[in-house]
Amino acid sequence: MGRTSRLDRVPRYAQIVRYLSEEWLSAADRAVRDASPAPSGALVIDQHIDDEGTALCWRTTLGLQSRIERIAPESTGADAVFRQSYATARAIAQGSSDAHQAFLLGDIRFEGSIDALITHRGSFEWLEQALAPVMAATSWE
Repeated sequence: MGRTSRLDRVPRYAQIVRYLSEEWLSAADRAVRDASPAPSGALVIDQHIDDEGTALCWRTTLGLQSRIERIAPESTGADAVFRQSYATARAIAQGSSDAHQAFLLGDIRFEGSIDALITHRGSFEWLEQALAPVMAATSWE
């Protein structure tokens, strides 16, 4: 039997990828698909990053078949929509800022159902855990 390197045992989504690149979104999608079902039923969250006219939009669907996918800026049908700059999203993802504080300061704009977020708050902890291997292998360049 041949030897396997430590890298051979690393999940596909744990390879180092640049934050919010196509590869990162694909790795994040694989991570949530590989995780156990999200608690609290279905929740659909859209994220919109808009910097100087360049939009990056994706949808996170949490539930029995969780997934993350790129969407068009004009997509509709989400329970919650968050809009922010890349700098805000990056600071929150790196832990140098807090989403609650960014919201209160107006750096994050929210559309949708606050009740849905409260009802499904356990899903956010699940999502953080599901994405932990991806975040640990994220490049911030």
